[in-house]
Amino acid sequence: MCLSYFGRLALGAALASLANAHPAFRGRILSRDTDLLSSYDYVVVGGGASGLTVANRLTEDSNVTVLIIEAGELDHGEDFITIPGLAGGAIGTKYDWNLTYVANPSLANRSVSIPQGKIVGGGTKLNRMVFDRGSELDYDRWEALGNSGWGWSSLLPYFKKSEIFTPPNADIVAEYNITTDTSVHGTDGYVHSSYSPFIWPTMKNFVAAIAELGIFTSVDGASGNAYGAYFTQHSQNPANATRSSARDAYYNNFVARSNLHLITSRQVTKLVTSSENGSVTVTGVEFAESSASARSTVSANMEVIMAAGALHTPQILQLSGIGDSTLLSSINVTTIVDLPAVGRNLQDHVLLAVVNSITAPLTAANLTSNATYAAEMLALYESEYTGPYACATGDFLAFLPVSTYSTAGEAIYAEATTQDSSTYLASDTPSEVLIGYEAQFNLLNQDLLADNSAMLEVLWDDGAYILGLQHPYSRGYVKAASSDPFTAPLLDSAFLHNPLDLALLVEGVKFTRNITRTSAIAALSPVEILPGATVTTDAALEDFVRSNAATVYHPVGTCKMGAQAEGGVVDEELKVYGVNGLRVVDASIFPLLPATHIQSTVYAVAEKAANIIKGSDITA
Repeated sequence: MCLSYFGRLALGAALASLANAHPAFRGRILSRDTDLLSSYDYVVVGGGASGLTVANRLTEDSNVTVLIIEAGELDHGEDFITIPGLAGGAIGTKYDWNLTYVANPSLANRSVSIPQGKIVGGGTKLNRMVFDRGSELDYDRWEALGNSGWGWSSLLPYFKKSEIFTPPNADIVAEYNITTDTSVHGTDGYVHSSYSPFIWPTMKNFVAAIAELGIFTSVDGASGNAYGAYFTQHSQNPANATRSSARDAYYNNFVARSNLHLITSRQVTKLVTSSENGSVTVTGVEFAESSASARSTVSANMEVIMAAGALHTPQILQLSGIGDSTLLSSINVTTIVDLPAVGRNLQDHVLLAVVNSITAPLTAANLTSNATYAAEMLALYESEYTGPYACATGDFLAFLPVSTYSTAGEAIYAEATTQDSSTYLASDTPSEVLIGYEAQFNLLNQDLLADNSAMLEVLWDDGAYILGLQHPYSRGYVKAASSDPFTAPLLDSAFLHNPLDLALLVEGVKFTRNITRTSAIAALSPVEILPGATVTTDAALEDFVRSNAATVYHPVGTCKMGAQAEGGVVDEELKVYGVNGLRVVDASIFPLLPATHIQSTVYAVAEKAANIIKGSDITA
């Protein structure tokens, strides 16, 4: 059955009413603080991918009670959320935190927006649904930084555990020669992982151009060799070509569990702690609907689990007195645990678009320029679950090592290896964070010229090359701006602070021109619009990068997993240092960004976290 938009609205309203009114559903989806139990075994802060995954897995034991507190709302199945061809449409709406990185002198003093999901399902409701993984080396670096049990071989079972994999349909295989490796995919998970049933025709030109340049194409990028190029999966239900979000996967199917409660439109204002004999324990959370509304509290018998994301988890810790005492003093928050690394180590993939006009009979622009075509394609989608509206973005991705896309690798390497690792970090960076970053810096240098380490993503979009810098050297921070939890935190991406990042992106722009010169792309009569063919010198290209770089929306690392003496905030079991009863399970624990869109990695980390909490980690 395929419900219309208004049909889905009606069904959503009916389910919400049932959840709140029917005795059998009392407490499953809550609307009033008074409906809460006084305590739960686990309180999960954040209802995105990580929070819903952990909550689901913990409540597999019917004797365990879990409350999820989510600042956002439940969506109503709006088309811009459910239809792949409209993916990203929730950005800028009420379902988005609408955050912004602070003005950055390295970006020509620009402020860059950083959308984050404020909705049950989190970023899995806002993103472009790419469901790829990094390479083996990406995760083995985590282990090399001292995090035993967090390498590729340890995470692979959890990538598989989260997934319901469906191979591409026969027509797409025949047309694009897509290959897969079923041994690295799961079929018993909850998130649908499938291929688009429709791919825009000019993608063939890009695929051919990659082959013409002699770039390796992986049998399946999910197999750990995600360098070169590959056809990628999406978080998409192949039965009806709709988004498969964390809410769909980990909550909706289990909403009837009497031990799994969710309350929405509540923002956690701080963690409740107690101290005895010098030992600090988190005993619950305080939350509220708005800055002006009364605070409520709920107790946690076992643990509070932070899953608010890389931008809000550190803010909540700081407002709870867990963080850098100097910062906390400046915002009139009493320090309970002096943990200076909280909020540091912020990393995000840097985005840059190089745009060409092309001549082709059919491109995505037809959906906006031709109303008749758009209506016909929407009808096709609703009746047969195929066509352009069944296609999100990024069906074929190139993740390229430096040696693949640049001839300047040796020069960049020489600059990197003579650089002092601390030079381009913030002047107030704590000493332990400096030590930890030096280890990261040395690892990045060690692999800078490696053939199995991708530095640049290249995504084709009908003439536009969307570049993503995968392993930036720059590091930013998250700082609570005030003691008011309803004031957005200060977010400094530090994009391009380190000139190595600028050089790597300049080389990326040059590489797009190599692609454009292939016969496969030349057949489309491309004309470079941005930055424009006359922009050729390194200085001019640097200006272009500084004036146009933005984010791929993948912030991580602000509660880094690692040794406390090296800037770690959580240990290998994701427990926060110096505090009992508190873990972090979201992307803030990533020590280093992997070269991938991070959605599936967040699920894998959360799946592993749930098993750690339950004492049943299958890779321990």
